[in-house]
This record gives sequence, structure tokens and C-alpha cells, in this order.
Amino acid sequence: MKERSHWLKWSLKACLALLILMAPVFGPKASPVQASQTQTSTVGDDQLLKEIKERGVIRMGVNPHYPPFEFLTRENGQNKTVGVDVSLGEKIAEDLGVKLEVVNMEFTSLMSSLEAGNIDMIISGMTYTEERDKSVDFSDPYENDRQAIMFRKEDEGKIKDKDSFTDQMTIGVQQATYQEDLAKEFMPQAKMLTMQRVPDLLGALTTKQIDGILVDELVAYSHANAQADISYVDAGLPSGEKDGKAVVIPERQPSLQKAINQSVAEVKDQNLVEKWTDELAPLLIEGESINWLSYWPFYWDGIKLTLLISAVAIICGLILGSILALMRLSNLALMNSLATAYVEFLRGTPLMIQVLFIFLGIGGLLGIGPLAAGLIAVSLNSGAYICEIIRGGLQSVPKGQMEAARSLGLSYGTTMKKVIFPQSLRAIWPSLGNEFITLIKESSIVSTIGVAELTFQTRAVTSQTYQGIIPLFISMLVYFILTFALSKLLNYYEKKMQAKY
Repeated sequence: MKERSHWLKWSLKACLALLILMAPVFGPKASPVQASQTQTSTVGDDQLLKEIKERGVIRMGVNPHYPPFEFLTRENGQNKTVGVDVSLGEKIAEDLGVKLEVVNMEFTSLMSSLEAGNIDMIISGMTYTEERDKSVDFSDPYENDRQAIMFRKEDEGKIKDKDSFTDQMTIGVQQATYQEDLAKEFMPQAKMLTMQRVPDLLGALTTKQIDGILVDELVAYSHANAQADISYVDAGLPSGEKDGKAVVIPERQPSLQKAINQSVAEVKDQNLVEKWTDELAPLLIEGESINWLSYWPFYWDGIKLTLLISAVAIICGLILGSILALMRLSNLALMNSLATAYVEFLRGTPLMIQVLFIFLGIGGLLGIGPLAAGLIAVSLNSGAYICEIIRGGLQSVPKGQMEAARSLGLSYGTTMKKVIFPQSLRAIWPSLGNEFITLIKESSIVSTIGVAELTFQTRAVTSQTYQGIIPLFISMLVYFILTFALSKLLNYYEKKMQAKY
């Protein structure tokens, strides 16, 4: 009993040391799309501007799938976030005398990330609303755009404005946006489809799942200019004094708000939004003219990061899962209870929630970047499932094997290492291989916090090419090839293993 307890305590210390070491190893490598994440913390009233200048970097959160405001392109073999909002962020950074760091993530994660201190401001085509104003502050509007409805060109004449939508028609809106609020208030008669990204809505539009998309007029113009089968009309919606795109910052930061407003005033006085839009036009149109092979670097970068996440998660999951399995088999009630609680909790909550919690919660406190947060979340989740796989394998070995080994004088640790584990491997291997294959697919969830794995890169291609179906089909093929090849490799080693017995 003492030997077993000592062995478990040593294993727990080793696991804890591994998790502690993970943060500095992966922390600086947040994402190939963005610069490294700097230390985050909650600042006091009106202290953020001072902290930004001391840091020398201002971190801007964006959702890079909303051209022309923000989208991804390739530059020197690397992803680069560009757009009207990025140009505005660069001007603000220049006026403040600091560098700009662009942090890509899902639109629905921007507000939480700002409140957690992961970013300093949001410039992502965000419009003032009373609900948002309760938790954050806004700059003066830098762009006052009307709302438009995109539709298939074949429906010209049928759709004239918001009132053209009947109870038999569906309007598409992006989740958690100003357009969603407008559609609920002014188009209650129409059915509504809410999706996370405009490129997804475009796919639904072209496949006739919806009849129109409510977006900013500048966004509608960009899409219609690049796609011959898309048209748009003014939505006929009222606009208030505060309507328009604005920079979002944390509450109670008047010095930063004043500095940003000065930059915004210069942008409006010099008509820079119009100038930036014209400069970006060639990048938006080229998505229609470049052949699909030119987008292979996007997919290749995504494949490499997907495999990295899966490999790290399976290795860390194996270590953690092995320790948890031994704890669950322990006669020590505390060990057993802790491991059981861990496994049940991790398996009983969605992986996406775990990823967001670690990035926005723990990451905000410890300065953990998106990649590190994703790796830790997926590894911890994988450890819970691998624990049950290993526990089942260990229990499949007859108890007489343990008793025989111990009667020969072998210690508990030596018995597990030399006798029990090797015999349980045959039962563990198929399920363990399946977990690895599952991890390749589940790693796509970390794209929600801006990690540029395969799914994230697919979205980048979609937003740049204005095509919804083909990029997704290519991504499906890539995932299938990866999982099929891995499945065959695992089956090969499984047959070799079975041949030994």
C-alpha cells in the first residue's frame, strides 16, 4: 500500500510539473496569424493608456471574416489580417506611438475577451447599442454606414427592402451583431437564420437556404462587386445619431477614449475610410480570379497546426490519463474521488466551453496565449477520456497477474510497468487510436479563439474567395485524408501487436 501511494504521489508531481512547463513553452507561439500575446491583467480606472504606452503594444481584437472591414490575405508566405478596421488600428497605434497587435477570434468572443483583459480594444465593424454600452465604452463613430440586404441576382425586382420579406422568406444575420437586433425589431414577419460568420451566410444564400442577408452597405457592396450572382438593395431601416462603426474599449478609460477619438476625427476629416476601401479593392476582387491551387498555403499551414495540436494533446492526455486511471483504481478514497470528479466534470461539459474558459478566464489572469490555451484545454479534455480507456484496459488484465508479480517480490510500480501495462495495451490500443483520430477533428474547436488550424484557415479562404461550398469541401477532403491515413497506420500496428500473442 505504501509503495502504491508513493508511486501515485510521484506521478502526480510529474504531471503537475508538465502542465506548469506547458505555458511558457507554448505561450509565445499564440498563432501564426497574430503576434505573441502579452501579459494581461485587469487595469484600474483610466490606467489602460498608460499601460499600453509602457508595454509598447496595443492589442486589437477582430473577427477576420468580414471584408472589407477585416479579412485574411497572404503576404510573404504568411497569413496577414488586413481591412479598413486594421488600417484604423494601425493609425491609432501610430498616433499613440506604439505597435499594433492584431488578435483574431470569433465575433462572439470579442466582448468577453475585452472584459477579461486579453485585448485593449475592439475594431471589428461593431456598432453602438444600449445593451453593449452597459459593459463597455465606445469611441465616436468612424464610419456611418446604412444597412443593406444582399440577395441572389435572380431575385432582382422581388426584393426591394425589408418590407419585401414575408413570413415565407428567411433573412440571414450574423450572430450577436447589430443586424441581428435590427432584424428582430424591424423584420419580425420574416424567418431568421443566425450564423457565426457572413461567409457561412453567403453559402446559405447561394444554395437557397435563405433569401437575403442583412449586412452593412459597404460589406454588401464589396461582395456584390466580387460576385456576379449577388446583388443588394438598401434595407430601408432607420439610422440614429449613434449608429455607425466605433472602437470599443473597456469602461472607465477616458484618456484612451479621448486619444482614440482624436484619431477617429482625423480619419473622418481626411475621408480615410473611403481611401482604404479603394486600396483594398484589388485584394477583394482577386479572390474571384485566383485559381484554387494558390490557396494551398492556407490549408498547409492549417494542417501543420492541426497535427501539432493533436499530437501534443494525445501525448499530454496519455500522461494525464494514465495517472488518473491509476488514481481511479487506487484504494485511497481521496485519490479515487478526485480522479472520478475530474473525469466526470470534463466529460460532462462541452469542449468549446472549456476552451473559452481557459482562454478568457485563466488566460486573462496568467497571460496565456490562444495556442497555449487551446493546447491545455484539449489536453485536459483528452486526459479525461484516455483515463477511462486505460482504466478499462488495466481492468481487463486478470487480477492473478498482479498477485503473481507481487508474490515474486516486484514492487507495485514495477508490476504495473513490466506486467500489467504491456498486457493491457492490446485492449487499449484500438480505443486509443480512435481518440487520436477524434482529436484531429475536435481540434477545430480552438479556431473559436483565433488559433489558425485547418478550420480557421478554411474560413480565411472562404472570406477571401467569397465561395462557401468549395473551401468546405476541400477541408472535408483534407480531414478525411488525415484521419483515413492515420486509421490505416494504427490498424497496421494493431495487427503487428496481435501477431505477437
